[in-house]
Amino acid sequence: MDYKKIILDLSRTQDERIQAAFKLENIADDNSIKAIGQALLNDPSPIVRHECAFSLGETAAAREAGPYLIKAIEEDQNIFVVHEAILALGTLGDRRFIPFIKKFLKDSRAEISESAEIALQRIRT
Repeated sequence: MDYKKIILDLSRTQDERIQAAFKLENIADDNSIKAIGQALLNDPSPIVRHECAFSLGETAAAREAGPYLIKAIEEDQNIFVVHEAILALGTLGDRRFIPFIKKFLKDSRAEISESAEIALQRIRT
């Protein structure tokens, strides 16, 4: 199956697109990460975008996945997606993300500030 096509095919169900993200996170090559990143930034479903953020964090590819997560954090209007993208940056474990994540420690939304705390703990341990 071509999971890179499935994840971006809006005629597929949300679950099919989510399952494609999980398959692609295990492949974690540049094209797989790009497909997950495109879905994170463009899928109309917040739950699909949330799971794409999670999947990018699981790729262990900070250099490739980080820019998609940062863009989602800066631009996505859904708190659920932003929360997961912050956690995913922490899961990637790259210390270069620390200054960016720290900006969210004082966010007025507890879901965001607490996610930033957890993300920083993940990087520091």
